[in-house]
Order: sequence, then structure tokens, then C-alpha cells
Amino acid sequence: MAIAGLIEGFYGRPWSWDERIEVMRWCAARGMTHYVYAPKDDPLHRDRWRELYGPAELDGFARLLAEGGLTVGFAISPGLDIDHADPGDRAALRAKVDQVAGLGVGLVVLALDDIAFDPSAGAAHAALTTELADHLSGRAEVVLVPTEYVGTHSTPYLDALAAGVPAEVPIAWTGPAVVNDKITATDARRRTEAMGGRRPLLWDNYPVNDAAMADRLFLGPLRGRDPALVEQCAGYLANPMVQPRCSKLPLASVGAWLRGEDPEVAWAQEADASGLRAFAEACDGAVPRALVAALASTTTGPGRADAAVALESWLEAAAECTAPGLDGEADAWLAQVHREATVGQAALRVLEAARPEDALLDALSLAGRWPRVRRSEQTVMGVRCGFRPVLLQGPDGAWRLHRSAFEEDANAVDALVRLALDTLSD
Repeated sequence: MAIAGLIEGFYGRPWSWDERIEVMRWCAARGMTHYVYAPKDDPLHRDRWRELYGPAELDGFARLLAEGGLTVGFAISPGLDIDHADPGDRAALRAKVDQVAGLGVGLVVLALDDIAFDPSAGAAHAALTTELADHLSGRAEVVLVPTEYVGTHSTPYLDALAAGVPAEVPIAWTGPAVVNDKITATDARRRTEAMGGRRPLLWDNYPVNDAAMADRLFLGPLRGRDPALVEQCAGYLANPMVQPRCSKLPLASVGAWLRGEDPEVAWAQEADASGLRAFAEACDGAVPRALVAALASTTTGPGRADAAVALESWLEAAAECTAPGLDGEADAWLAQVHREATVGQAALRVLEAARPEDALLDALSLAGRWPRVRRSEQTVMGVRCGFRPVLLQGPDGAWRLHRSAFEEDANAVDALVRLALDTLSD
């Protein structure tokens, strides 16, 4: 795979140059090849794309090239207001990319995503891409992010791109939806068929947490990505979180997957080595949910005792966990993990109380604490009520919500408290 790395492509505070270099070095050490600069909230990337960068920004790009250890890409997003027929706008686009190409940037991404959809724009977008590729020939590769960047079906817009974009220019795709729990090799093959045989470059919106997902830190491992998917793509770029240091652990699992290794095994090794295991599991939610489910599925005997001990041990670790190396990025989530873990411990005491009167006292204390922890702006231990942009795009370009976009009642502490209170009422 020629391109295998990350794209800073989220909405929110762009990373600093130092943060970029730190994450780039982390990814380079794990076998990734590319970093692409594409922060949506850099005004000179998108809203004011015609304006040239000043000396400070150009010095920053030069630092990425000299210190980051990855091939540096630069994305520009002129689609909000570019006039494809205006020679002045095309000249402005060339001048802007010439700034970074002159420094040695090896990849330029023409991002025409997240703009008003025009089904007749395919030919114009293909022509603009072709002109840019010709202009940069011999200096930098070009990637196109199209307006229709999801799905596996052909459309007139995609047909025009397939016919008009040079064969050597990869066309990006986020999968069946904007955010995906699963992407298979079959999905990629269908996208390839929809693009006239051109394999997609996968822009994977993992572990990104911008906009409606800002309440969460996606610190868990990469899941649901078919090992065979790698061979069906022309490239792969992971979109990280707004918090750069928090992104490193999940990106390590991405690197393992790209190397053909088990991303969950690699994630566990990295989590243990960094001292983040309990905190990351709490933010991810899968482990505490599984432990509570195991306890709920047994009522008596050794199995019940083993499940209770396992959950008690994990809650103790979560109640005392730290977040080393995250430099304050996760403080609010760490505090919430501690609060919810202690509530979980109280619920477990209710379940394990030897005398009914002891259980009742613990339950009364629990009744006062549980509602407060549920009102947090940070989501840990699993989602209570949340939204992810699991958005699909129809042949007419219209966006549609998949039912999995809305998540609720998946919090491990809530499940444990309910189990304890139900047992007490029985």
C-alpha cells in the first residue's frame, strides 16, 4: 500500500506543530508512511483557501518535513466557493499548493468534501483534479476527496470522476458510511466496481471524535476492519482525535492492522506498556460492559463468584487509574472514570451484601450518587445517550441517517446499578 498513515482531517482545534511531530514520530515507529495536513478549522485550508500561508506556517510545514519521519501531505479544500471556470481561482489554487510543494511536500490532497452536492459537478471536479495533477507532475502525488465519499454504488457524479480523473490519482472513500463499525473487503470491492475498477483510498474516520462525538475519547483498538481490506484499497488514512496524545494508543492498533497483525493484541501490549490500560478500557467501554454482562448471566456457584471478583478487580483498577503521557488532554474523562468506578463499586457492594440491612444502606447511598454521575458531559464506561455520524449518501447526494447513529443505554455502570437495585427489590 503506497499510502498508509493518518490525516489530521477533523473539525476542531488544529494540532500544534509540536503535537504533529510527536504523533508523526509515534506513527513512523509503527510502520506508517504518511501524514496529511487537513484540519477543517484552519481557515487557510478551507474558508480562506485563496490566501497564502505566511512565514510562520511555512516554517511549521518545513519542520514536519525535517522532523516528523513521515511523508508529508497537504490538503486544500476550496469547494465551498471555487469557480471552476475562473482562471483566477485556478491560479490561486496552483499558487497555494506551490507554496508547500516548493518545501518538499510529497502529496497534495484536493478535498471537495462536505460541500453542497451538485450531481452535475463530476466533470468539473475531474477537470480540476487533472489540471492540479498535471501542474504537480514530478513534484507531488495528488489524491482527490470527492463530494460523494461514502457508499458502494455508482452514480453519475462518480461515473464522471472515474472517466475523467487520471488513473494514477487515488480517490478517497470513508466506507459504507461516514463513521463505520465495520468495513469489509467486499465493501471495498463494490466501491472499486462503482469507480470503474479504481481501488479506493480509505479515509477511515477512526478514532476521530469531533463535533457530536466530542464527549468521547475513542481509546480502544481498531475493530471491524477486515484483514483482507488492506489489499482492496489504494491507500489508508486514519482520521485521529482532536486530542493528539490520546490518539496515539488507538493509532498504534491501526499500525498493527496495516502490518498484518492483530490490532487488539497490539493495542493491549501498547496499553500495558504505557500504563493506560484501565483508563483506556473505561473510555472504550467494551471491557466493563462484558464484565457486568458476565456477572448478570450467573446467579450462583463458582461462576458467580469468579465474575464478581473479576468485576471488583477491574473497578478497583479503574477507580485508581491514571493517564500517563496525556498531558492533561484527558483530565475531565479521568475524573469521570473515577466517579463512575466508585459508583460501580457501591453497586457491587449492594449485590454482594451478606445482610439485607447492609444492602439497603448502600443502596440509599447509591441512589444519591448515581444520578449525579449520569449528568456528566464526558462519556465513559459506554454510551448513555449519544450520536455518531453514521451517515449514508443516496444516489441523489442526499444524506441519510443509519439507525446505529443513535446510541443509548449501553453504559456498564448503569447496567450494574440496575442489576443491584433489581436484586434488592426482589
